[in-house]
Amino acid sequence: MRSEMHFHKEMAGARRRAKQAVQDFVEGAAAGDVHRMAKSFDELTAGASDGGGWVRAMGAVTRLGSVPTTTRDFFLSVFLDHGDSIRQECEDLVLANGLRVLLPTYSGAAVWLYRGESFHNRRRRTYGLSWTASADVARQFAESRFRRTGNGGTVLIATFAPPEAIICAPALLDNRYAEMEYVIDRRRLTSVIVIERFAQLSHDDLNSSRQT
Repeated sequence: MRSEMHFHKEMAGARRRAKQAVQDFVEGAAAGDVHRMAKSFDELTAGASDGGGWVRAMGAVTRLGSVPTTTRDFFLSVFLDHGDSIRQECEDLVLANGLRVLLPTYSGAAVWLYRGESFHNRRRRTYGLSWTASADVARQFAESRFRRTGNGGTVLIATFAPPEAIICAPALLDNRYAEMEYVIDRRRLTSVIVIERFAQLSHDDLNSSRQT
């Protein structure tokens, strides 16, 4: 009985911390209080295991509509450094909605963009958020031997992205990793073409390449 009570007490405490983290993230974003936002990150990541965390935070921040420039500049830096882990813990379309609020807004023209994508995502049209203005950078991702172990291998894809599909253009603001990155909402793309396909590799192929 005592252990069961302790379990429920711990669960209640975890729910309170998760709720507070979302509140800190959203209210911090609205006020441009980047320190309050930052202190929520660990708890938001910890909450991902129960389907919450970043999912709840991004859903809630979407309802703000707009945030100060201070918030947008801060979260651009966060996203560039930790975007991969945030993407792993938040469904793409929920994240895209949140990023429209949190990242600096793109105001340029339509542009050709490229992405190294899994064949699985190409077939389902579930393209990821990060694209690049460099076909060479996208090809490097597509040619990755580890990525090619997925079912069907990988593809190099391209799109002429209209401005409304471009959430943000980190490539024009902070190209710290030289990846010429653009953040894209796939729901607003009009056409995506396959330039090149890379065959699936077995795990034996991957292991043998590591040994050579």
